[in-house]
Amino acid sequence: MQLNSNLSHTHHQFHNQNQRKCPIPLLSVKPVSQIRSLFRQENINSLSHSGVCTCFFQNHDLVRGLCTVNQPARIAFSADDAEEFVKKTCSLIKKRRWRALNSAVSELTPSEFLQLLLGWKADAKLALRYFKWAEREHGVKHTSESYCTLLHILARAKRHGAVQVQLQHIISQENHSTAAFFHMLAKTRNRCPLNPAIVDILIVVYGQNDMLAEAVEAINRSQFYELSPSIISCNVLLDALVKTRQTEMARKVYWALIRRRITPNVNTFNIVIHALSKEGKLQKATDLLTDMQSWGCSPNAITYNTLIDGHCKKGIIGKMYKAKELLNEILAKGLFPTQVTYNTLIDGYCKEGDGAAAFKMLEKMKENGILPNVVTYNALICGLCNEDKTEEAFNLHGEMQEKGVVPSIITYNSLINGLCKNGQTIKGEELLDEITRKGLVPNSVTYNTLIDGYCKKGEMQEAFRLLGCMIKKGIHANVSTYNALINGFCKIGKMKETEKLLDEMAEKNVKADVITYNILISALCQQGRTPKANKLLNEMLEVGPAPNYVTYNTLMNGFCEEDDIKSALRLRKEMAKRGRWANIATYNVLIKGLCRKGKMQDANELLNEMLEKGMTPNHVTYNVVREEMIEKGFVPDIEGHFT
Repeated sequence: MQLNSNLSHTHHQFHNQNQRKCPIPLLSVKPVSQIRSLFRQENINSLSHSGVCTCFFQNHDLVRGLCTVNQPARIAFSADDAEEFVKKTCSLIKKRRWRALNSAVSELTPSEFLQLLLGWKADAKLALRYFKWAEREHGVKHTSESYCTLLHILARAKRHGAVQVQLQHIISQENHSTAAFFHMLAKTRNRCPLNPAIVDILIVVYGQNDMLAEAVEAINRSQFYELSPSIISCNVLLDALVKTRQTEMARKVYWALIRRRITPNVNTFNIVIHALSKEGKLQKATDLLTDMQSWGCSPNAITYNTLIDGHCKKGIIGKMYKAKELLNEILAKGLFPTQVTYNTLIDGYCKEGDGAAAFKMLEKMKENGILPNVVTYNALICGLCNEDKTEEAFNLHGEMQEKGVVPSIITYNSLINGLCKNGQTIKGEELLDEITRKGLVPNSVTYNTLIDGYCKKGEMQEAFRLLGCMIKKGIHANVSTYNALINGFCKIGKMKETEKLLDEMAEKNVKADVITYNILISALCQQGRTPKANKLLNEMLEVGPAPNYVTYNTLMNGFCEEDDIKSALRLRKEMAKRGRWANIATYNVLIKGLCRKGKMQDANELLNEMLEKGMTPNHVTYNVVREEMIEKGFVPDIEGHFT
């Protein structure tokens, strides 16, 4: 081949002169007279209609060597010569004849040579071998052009694993830009269609490297290149956004997909429903069931499990009614509830304090041929312990073992909690020994539960003894440990010891949480030091953590106990300004405070306000009305609400 022989001849002249300086002269800056014939304008002008393969080169030393050429340079091969050249070089790569290859391609940069391989559909395996050889043996730092050209070759051959590896290299570069990548991808396509698999894999690689903003940008930019990512890669991104609590961005991506008519599947909807459920936006999550049907998707067990879980964790009275409705809908559609479905419902009932309903659900679970597992028993045992039914919890513990279900550390932590709530800390420690005998490893929750049990009994010496055992086991004290100890000292009035613990927390970089502040505010209020408690609230508002309902209600109660109802009502307004509206506990505190102040009519108005907002009175409300109103001769004007 005449062109190839000319290239080889000129390369040998240059290589002999510059062997030490440039072991792989991929771009030889040759005299203009020897190269200009390759770039004759008349040849370039006639390429578009003559069946000739053309390589486009820009910003290379070869172009600069021409001195007078300002436009992108081109090397023109006839179709036959180009095909022969590619076959010959591929043969050299296949046989690993690197020295001969070095001579054959000396006038080309890796990007230029790869463009030839792309244009003539060379074997992707050989292209990748050449790419690695140039990098490994000659220290070539591949340009973005080289990488993108290789991506086209690999994607066309469906070498998706290799595409992923190269994309990982690309995004790890300091100057990587999603916009620049798409531009270069289009520039190096060499008349072959852009392969959407590259975009799909790019989104996945971004996700694997926690570059979610870049992944979102990739989806957005793909539309300008008439590329539509697959719903599979979009789902990977949506799931990653939800798991990292970027639910707002997840919703934006979802609606962008809908606008672009990228067809969602059931997994897409399940991910978005999960995101909305986590935010407590259950009505919006439920509305998506209708959207699913319009896209030809049918909700599956995961869809309903997600919605049921959202309702169970809603944290409002009556939440289980809707969850039960969803179970009935599953059955009506001919779907089969799974073990997860029943476990979620059982856990929801237990956390609502409705143990009877939880055990009824257990029976239905068994009737449908689904056996309870350790998660089922853990939920029930935890529920029983929270209802102070420790003996029943231990009976269930025995039953699960008889049925071959092995208790976990969560099982034992719940049992220890039940014992400690009843002041049976010694029996709790006996369970700690049983945990060790059974090969389970006690965790921070195990020790913190026992430490808290001793602290609530005022046995601080025993609490610190257990703390020592915990540290010896390599388990560090966390904020829950300190909260238990601080609460213990607050209960016995040793505030100096509390201050020492707070200093120790600061030294060990253990940050106080909202529970820490609530304990301190409660203790100060009980001591009649509400101004200092109020300062702690201000500190929370300034530097965090954010106060919760317990914080506000505790301080309101402190003000009421000091007959400072004005400050309590002011605090209620401040709470509302910060997006926290009065809950049932808030009304109970304020109604009681107004009654004790003798402001019965004001208390009655507040009671009616609570009822008008649809809040259901609890046992505390009834006690306040009976003890602070009716027994003191005042009959509240709320006919029909109390009997």
